[in-house]
Amino acid sequence: MKLRNILFGVFTVALTFSGCTQNSNPTPDNPGKEDVVPPIENETGDYPKGVSVVEFSDNLGGGKKCLGFIATIDFSKNEKLKFTSYYTLPKKTLTSIYKEYGNKTDKACLVINAGYFSGTTSIGLCISNGIVKTPGLRSMNWPNDQNYKQTVYPVRSTLGQMEDGKFEIKWIYHPDPKFRKFYAYPSALGNDEKTQTFMTTPPTANDEGAELWSPVNAIAAGPRLVENGKNVAEINYWKEVLDSGGTAGMSRQPRTAAGITADNRLILIVCDGRNMRGSAGFTLPELADKLISLGAVNALNFDGGGSSEMVGKDGSVLNRPSDSGASGDINERKILTSIVISETK
Repeated sequence: MKLRNILFGVFTVALTFSGCTQNSNPTPDNPGKEDVVPPIENETGDYPKGVSVVEFSDNLGGGKKCLGFIATIDFSKNEKLKFTSYYTLPKKTLTSIYKEYGNKTDKACLVINAGYFSGTTSIGLCISNGIVKTPGLRSMNWPNDQNYKQTVYPVRSTLGQMEDGKFEIKWIYHPDPKFRKFYAYPSALGNDEKTQTFMTTPPTANDEGAELWSPVNAIAAGPRLVENGKNVAEINYWKEVLDSGGTAGMSRQPRTAAGITADNRLILIVCDGRNMRGSAGFTLPELADKLISLGAVNALNFDGGGSSEMVGKDGSVLNRPSDSGASGDINERKILTSIVISETK
């Protein structure tokens, strides 16, 4: 394999509901030491200044490994770089989004899948260049529409870029459907799916700690994986009410996630699973540990399973989405929301 240096930034850095199946052993092993290997052969051309993409292979123990790709974007090194939460209806593949994105002055260099969706409905908040594309869930039938037990008001984590360019991860809820105002809360509040105890009324703008939140771009998913440098994946998996949807947080699966470093670098990670390329995938706690090892002080999980995918600068799929199965071809899942990193020419 020809080695090409694509590192121009500093390297640190699931529903459709993804339909994952829980592992019989929910106790995660700690990932082994990161083993960075050269980029795959179909990754051609150099990335813009400030963008780094590397492939990793982690030893999970017991003969298991996890393979994936890490992109680190340092916007301070290139003022032409742009982050966009992207929404498209009808659903499209990431390679289609890559090809159609932008205009004469703005061209994509990296695309990953992002928020959860069900059919043609986005489950979470999506704000794209100041425009609210989808407000997200205000309530849900728990555990599902077919087996309704009660109404739940989920407060889920969201990645946002503010007007000054800084990235934030907040727990967000939309209290008033008449007004497109979104509020950040100090935690996922009073839900706990593990104990099956839930808030009986929805959050309000007057709750303690509630703050109006107005990002330029935002994409919701969950759960929160890292908070102030600490692994909080398991507790938030239950508090953000994601088990019933099929996220399968305690089993190893294909995953997609985003992290933020202390100096505002953005980390995007996609790992393969379900034995694609021989990869077992990560549990959510393992994914959180990986992001911490890359320097993330805050991080959240995105849609996983067959949706997990990263498309590189030349428009090629870098990883192997699990919908591909044993086929020799890459089978991309059509999605609603994604993250696009682009550069203004």
